[in-house]
Amino acid sequence: MSEPVDPSNCPLCGQPNQCGECDPAAAQPCWCFTTPIPDHVLERIPATLRNQACICARCARSQTAPPDAP
Repeated sequence: MSEPVDPSNCPLCGQPNQCGECDPAAAQPCWCFTTPIPDHVLERIPATLRNQACICARCARSQTAPPDAP
């Protein structure tokens, strides 16, 4: 059985993701609603963690290209 996912931490690096949805005091949507996140970044999220927590802005800006990119 897997451990529950902490929605306030990035599923890629484990650091706080600053998710607006996790902080009821913020009363605003998450920053990621208006920030494009490259597909190659989203594809790095393990399947079991997808749609469980936002990634952090640092990981969203990752310039690491997918392994099969030219």
